[in-house]
Amino acid sequence: MKKKRFKIFTTILIFTGLLVVFYGCSIKYRYGLYSGLLMGEATTTSKGLILAEQLGYSKDSILLIVHADDIGMHVDQTDGTFDAMKKGMVKTGSVMVPCPDFNRVAMIWKDNANLDLGIHLTLNSDWGKKYGWGAVLPKNQVPSLYNAEGNLWGTPNDLRAHMDVDEAALEFEAQIVKVLQAGIKPTHMDAHYGNYYDSSDLASRVMQLSKKYNLPMKPHRMHRKKMRKLGYVFPDSMWMFFVLYGEKSNPDVRKRVYDNWLKELQPGVHEVVIHPSYMSSQWSSIVGNFNSYLRKGDYKYWSDPETKALAEKLGIIFIGYRELQLLQTKNHSKHFEKSNI
Repeated sequence: MKKKRFKIFTTILIFTGLLVVFYGCSIKYRYGLYSGLLMGEATTTSKGLILAEQLGYSKDSILLIVHADDIGMHVDQTDGTFDAMKKGMVKTGSVMVPCPDFNRVAMIWKDNANLDLGIHLTLNSDWGKKYGWGAVLPKNQVPSLYNAEGNLWGTPNDLRAHMDVDEAALEFEAQIVKVLQAGIKPTHMDAHYGNYYDSSDLASRVMQLSKKYNLPMKPHRMHRKKMRKLGYVFPDSMWMFFVLYGEKSNPDVRKRVYDNWLKELQPGVHEVVIHPSYMSSQWSSIVGNFNSYLRKGDYKYWSDPETKALAEKLGIIFIGYRELQLLQTKNHSKHFEKSNI
């Protein structure tokens, strides 16, 4: 009886400790911790192959997708990301189709067909009146997605309070179609603020779009097992380190966090979401201090030869989403054949 009580007490103590760590972080940083801990898994096929092996690597390989979000949001964001990609560690990223710099991104993308880029499905306009954007579709087609100023809603909470799921799904597909009509071939899709995570109905619609256009997506953790069985392909774990305490006074904080994280990576296919950007005074005045530090810090770290040397020492292999897309194509063709037997 005493042993049983002690075990219960120990379990409660550990759980309480985890809650303290979890809620002691800022909300956006907590998302990174949360996704890494609860979305991580080493998945296998019916033949016992883990994802790394399905992609043609050994089971002991440490594969890392360094994924740049928010391309097209601003000239600085676009140029900083493309420059980071030239350094060799950032192999992929996703583009915000409704944003001001999209047309320029589309031209660069079209002229460089080998770019491994996806679509950052967007239902929010982050920066208010000073720098905003609307949907791809006009307001008369998706009125629930627009605020009184004629932009998309500024925060996820505002969006949740007003969004019509049918209109959101319509806008998501319009963003995909706009990219395809520009003569560009995206390799995957994800969502700004993870918008489709908040609605199981919208998440199901996005799954349909993923299959229809063969674009690997990042699923909610509750859907991962189901989607694996249906042939969808996505990393074993997904991470994001957004706001880091102490970064304002000490820029080395981000380097230390990333270095330690790289050293702890185990075999598998992992993804870390970053926001690398140049930081002009104009862009900095729009995004504010915290975003300035993290975006500039991400650019610096993932462009740094020291980071690349550390990764090589640790045996980390950098990959993009194109490899996952090819595997998903293969998986879905098999599922289609089975469904027609």
